[in-house]
Amino acid sequence: MDEARALLRDVWGYDGFRGVQEDVIRRLVVDGENALCLMPTGGGKSLCFQVPALLLDGLTLVVSPLIALMKDQRDALTARGVAAASLDSSLSVEESTAVRQQIREKKLKILYVAPERLNNEMFVSMISEQEIALLAVDESHCVSEWGPSFRAEYLKVSRFAKEIAAQRVLCLTATATPSVVKDICDPENGFNIELEHGVFSTGAFRPNLSLLIKPCLNFKSKVALLVPSLKGRGDGAAIVYVTIQKQADELATELTETHKLDARSYHAGMSADKRKEVQEWFISGNGIVVATIAFGMGIDKPNIRVVVHFQIPKTLENYSQEIGRAGRDGLPSTCVMLPSSSDMPILESFARANTPSKQSLHVWLKSVSAAPVDKDGTISANHYEQSNTFDIGRNTLSLLFTILELQCGLLRATTPFYQEYNVKPLAAAPMAFENIGRHDTKESRALRSGWKTGKTWTSIDVIAISEASGIDRTELVRQISRWEYSGWCEVKVAGVRSRYRVLEDLPTAEEDIQQLAEQLFKQLHDREEADVARLRSVAEFVKGGTCYAHELANYFGDDKSVPGGKCGNCSFCKTGLAIPFEPKYDAPFSDKQVRWILAVCGVRDDPRMLAGLAFGVTSPRITALGLSKHDVFGCCATADFGKLLERFEAECAECGFKNKAVLAPPKEVKTTGAAAKAGPAKSGSTAKTPAKRAAPAKTGGGAAKKAKKA
Repeated sequence: MDEARALLRDVWGYDGFRGVQEDVIRRLVVDGENALCLMPTGGGKSLCFQVPALLLDGLTLVVSPLIALMKDQRDALTARGVAAASLDSSLSVEESTAVRQQIREKKLKILYVAPERLNNEMFVSMISEQEIALLAVDESHCVSEWGPSFRAEYLKVSRFAKEIAAQRVLCLTATATPSVVKDICDPENGFNIELEHGVFSTGAFRPNLSLLIKPCLNFKSKVALLVPSLKGRGDGAAIVYVTIQKQADELATELTETHKLDARSYHAGMSADKRKEVQEWFISGNGIVVATIAFGMGIDKPNIRVVVHFQIPKTLENYSQEIGRAGRDGLPSTCVMLPSSSDMPILESFARANTPSKQSLHVWLKSVSAAPVDKDGTISANHYEQSNTFDIGRNTLSLLFTILELQCGLLRATTPFYQEYNVKPLAAAPMAFENIGRHDTKESRALRSGWKTGKTWTSIDVIAISEASGIDRTELVRQISRWEYSGWCEVKVAGVRSRYRVLEDLPTAEEDIQQLAEQLFKQLHDREEADVARLRSVAEFVKGGTCYAHELANYFGDDKSVPGGKCGNCSFCKTGLAIPFEPKYDAPFSDKQVRWILAVCGVRDDPRMLAGLAFGVTSPRITALGLSKHDVFGCCATADFGKLLERFEAECAECGFKNKAVLAPPKEVKTTGAAAKAGPAKSGSTAKTPAKRAAPAKTGGGAAKKAKKA
């Protein structure tokens, strides 16, 4: 360990390790064993793999979902003379080629990649030829199916660790409950980490943070409490978290124009350049960012004095991670939550949005089973198109394919490819494009016969042309590449298609497909109920009755870090009083509301979609029908979702699950206030009669959402 301390001093300029850093490094370097490090955001997790990377022979591979964080760490390491690189979607072709060359020549010590990179056959083949001394898995709580931040691609990382024979594995996370820790450490589906000796934690308690919870009635009362907190923060920055993108913009404007505070908004609906500009502004000063949860990951700013949750957070994991960005310099900082009973419906709708109907799953499975198998033994799917066609969210589609891969053993994800290639003349040699028109190969002839010429770009759907000509897709792509390499054209790609190698015969019998659809639905429904339960546990946390810091630490299995079970700084410790907080959910709904929904929307083949429409759960099909912007959307937002579903199942069964002709909402129907939730427009209103049209396919739709999440 002397060499590790010398590296810490010479490369990073620190005199000694903090917390459990030295214990983790000893476990990896001296013992040569796998480890899990639980450390708050900003606690120094990265040193736990960066120092071993320089001590061990071979390459350290870091899997992280955060491209911005990868780039920041890579740049910081290279500035210190460490041979580090990343392979991510932001690199040019030339930059990617240079990194691969460094890997082959064994010139790198640390390589950062996203989990999706592990589906790339060329990358896996290249890495398999390297000596992987250490595999570091950042945000490893994403591995757990029962964690709130679960990501389907993370399920494949433990398999990847075994396949590349990684000599040791380090998992890193800031938030993990005991059940999630168990999932991460599991020897079968996790990373085979010894629970007793391989798990290291600094504890969940941050004594410099004051957890203040102040229930509010409405937006106005929230702002009245928010402004003094922001104005009194002293010499430091602040983050205000909101639920939806529109509110981030509105609240930032309110703080700036009305209260003369230096505030800017940040959310995923902004351009990448604008987000980068806001982030750099925040890091370099002491301003206020009003943001969705898209903001904060990987930001190493020590003097954030105030973190505010303008609405109730959707999980205690989210809450813990977000307040963890405050006071990293160890100085007193304040974490304020401003919950109101009306916060719950939209958060619960987000949890409900990930589960499609059984019918959607059944039709999707039939399409997967019927997909044509290419000569290389693979099938392909455009997740965006499938989302629209089958009314299944894209994140859910990724999970479904992962289940077919890991649990059912039917498929194996492999290198994705692009469906659409676009070509245009080179600016430096525009006449060279004419060579394509004269190029006399069967591939060139087929491509020309099926392309679509535009004003600037000529688009080529290689899937459609392959099916029409009988020429393998890969041969068509090679021909386009030859045009590009010959200097005849410029090429850009679009329409990424995920590709899956078929390992076992896919089910084709109706009974088998139905059985698998039932299994998939149950798994998704169980996840949905777990998400809703986590949200409601936050409401119980808000009600309190004990020290908030102790309650939060206890949730993460750390019941001893808060001395005497009282922090002395939170709302409960200061008042000794529980909070009278009564969230709105499971309220009754009326027959009038049900009749209104059925009158507006003629869908009868999917009761879950109708229940989602009533509850305010958007989906591709709801958006395609124009219903996400109709007053009927969310008119039963505080109802019991299960009872709504039962009611619409009965209504659809009475119609034989056959769609009605009225499948589009009346135009120009908008009401305000309570009337918007009460029912349909009364006779004599200006609402127009909805136009009749043929019933759509069983599923379908666009992809936009009414209330965009981060």
